Amino acid sequence: MRRGLKADKGIGRAIFFSFCAAFQRRGWVKSGERLQCTGHQHQESSERMNPHAADWHRPPGPAPASRMAFRIAAFMAGFITVVVALFWPSWAAAQQPVERQWSDVMLPGRYWIDTTGRAGLSDVRVHFDAGDDRPYDPRVVLPLGDNAAAWFRIALPATATARPVMFSVPHPGMDVVEFYRHEGADRWRVERSGDATPVYHWPVRDRIPAFEFVLQPGDPGVTQVVWLRVQHSHPIGIRWGLWDSHNFDETSKLWHLILGGYAGFILLVVVLSCFNAVSWRDPIHLYYAGYVMVLGLSQFSQTGIAGEFLWPRNAWWNDISSVILPVLAVASAILFVGELVAERGKRWLSWVNAVAIGTGAAIAVVFLIAGRAPVFALSNLYYLFCFVFYMGVVAWFAWRRPRVGLWILAGLLTIIAGGTFGVLRNMGILPLSFATQYGAQVGVALEIPLMLVGLYFRSRERRDSQVRLSALMRVDPLTGVGTHRVLMERLEHLVQRVKRDPMAGAVLRVRLGNEADIRQEFGAEVAQAAVVKAASIVARAATEGDTVARHRDGDFVMILEGRMSRDKVAEVGQNIIARGLGFSQKLPKTLTMQLRVACAAAPLPLDTDAEGMLASLDVLLDDIQKNPGKAMRFLSDGNSGIGAGIR
Repeated sequence: MRRGLKADKGIGRAIFFSFCAAFQRRGWVKSGERLQCTGHQHQESSERMNPHAADWHRPPGPAPASRMAFRIAAFMAGFITVVVALFWPSWAAAQQPVERQWSDVMLPGRYWIDTTGRAGLSDVRVHFDAGDDRPYDPRVVLPLGDNAAAWFRIALPATATARPVMFSVPHPGMDVVEFYRHEGADRWRVERSGDATPVYHWPVRDRIPAFEFVLQPGDPGVTQVVWLRVQHSHPIGIRWGLWDSHNFDETSKLWHLILGGYAGFILLVVVLSCFNAVSWRDPIHLYYAGYVMVLGLSQFSQTGIAGEFLWPRNAWWNDISSVILPVLAVASAILFVGELVAERGKRWLSWVNAVAIGTGAAIAVVFLIAGRAPVFALSNLYYLFCFVFYMGVVAWFAWRRPRVGLWILAGLLTIIAGGTFGVLRNMGILPLSFATQYGAQVGVALEIPLMLVGLYFRSRERRDSQVRLSALMRVDPLTGVGTHRVLMERLEHLVQRVKRDPMAGAVLRVRLGNEADIRQEFGAEVAQAAVVKAASIVARAATEGDTVARHRDGDFVMILEGRMSRDKVAEVGQNIIARGLGFSQKLPKTLTMQLRVACAAAPLPLDTDAEGMLASLDVLLDDIQKNPGKAMRFLSDGNSGIGAGIR
């Protein structure tokens, strides 16, 4: 920081001293005043060396305030000089006259419709000279189709110097675009673009028809005129634009960047949907991946990206894909929506889906065989019907399942809103504009995230339902403990461990002994509440790793893991019995639960199996029920019967 300040001071002093020297040479300052410019230290040292020279060195003129003003003025003059020296070249260049930059300038023109489509340029010029032409408004929808051709006479702007320019027709799906420009005498050079010509052979390989030439200064009536011939399969509005070559290249790069990112986004959604189909185990994501893939290809075809990069040498498919792929995209959307909202008892919806998909497939086949003309109008009616009908279907689905359906409905609304502009343009109702040309692409970009959110909620609900169903197979729905299936699995594992270590684990079978009396006195609802309370008591006695489940006959079984002593098992059983005798706010005050416990403690018998052990405990509980002197008893050591080891 200090070095920077010293450098700044050094530069300022150098500039200041240079101006002082310049003023002295000019005679604006006396020679004695030159030393004044070097500072007070030089002046004081001169006075000490020669006192008589002090009067000569001391300027007779300005006061200290005036000297400060002089220094400031000198510094400002030096600063202005440096600034002017630095910025003078740029300022001088800016003063040079610059020609106007052209960027998609819609030039004025006149047009004439050739209904036969066979007229040449010489014939067309005759009609124009005869006054058969009329001024062109780009908002007008021209009556093309049936081989009709529109001819345009376009006046180019005057230029003082030769300039490389681009002439573009920003419509990727135009059938035939021919560009005529003057080449001297009565010769005209023609260049062709459009879907009838492979993109590989276009004069400028781009996603839209474009023509490059050098605009020369000349006679506005001859050399500054170009002719444009356009043919298309149906009525359409046409516009053109004149560009400087540099501006056109930069705009083309920007469009390719945007559409390339759009393509990457589509591929990402397809991969993500396939991953979701596997991770969620939900086939709806595969339907959506197929729909997005076909939809993306249709959008690439309509924007010209597919013709430029995917099939640049196939003119026939480049032309027909822009109508076949949208039909297939709508059919795949119907398949996706049908799978999304399908449910039992709605056979009519399945039949409508089948008819709609079959109709779309038939239209696509006719496009392949006979071209656009026979069913192009029918395809647009097909789009409108599908838009309206399936909007109603998804709205009904959203009313039934709003958490999922509202997201799907919002996504469908965006793509229908964007696609409707293009359909109305195809029907000749709306002229060519950004909304009619790129509305579908914007709608798809907004639809995809909304659909993904809706599908996420749908898959999560489906997974939660599957988890609940799976839990019902392993959890008793009334009490929340394990089912008989879980009980047998864990008990079989214990039997296998006992064969290796007879001291591993213990088994307790618990029964609500007065359940029948509770049902008779208080009713079925209170009896069920008592069973739930008994399950919670047994579950509270279990620790981590233990298993509590319900036998098919209603008893509860607790499997204690680890090496358990007889006293520890007895303590667990006594706690269960004592808690059953306690008061519960969920049961009547006069009700007392009588829990009976049969235990099998280590060492467990080696020659028994899971069913045999449960049967022995069941017999023991029946004996306790008949002889209620003790509420808990043990199986005798070393066998599975009831013997002297009963406590």
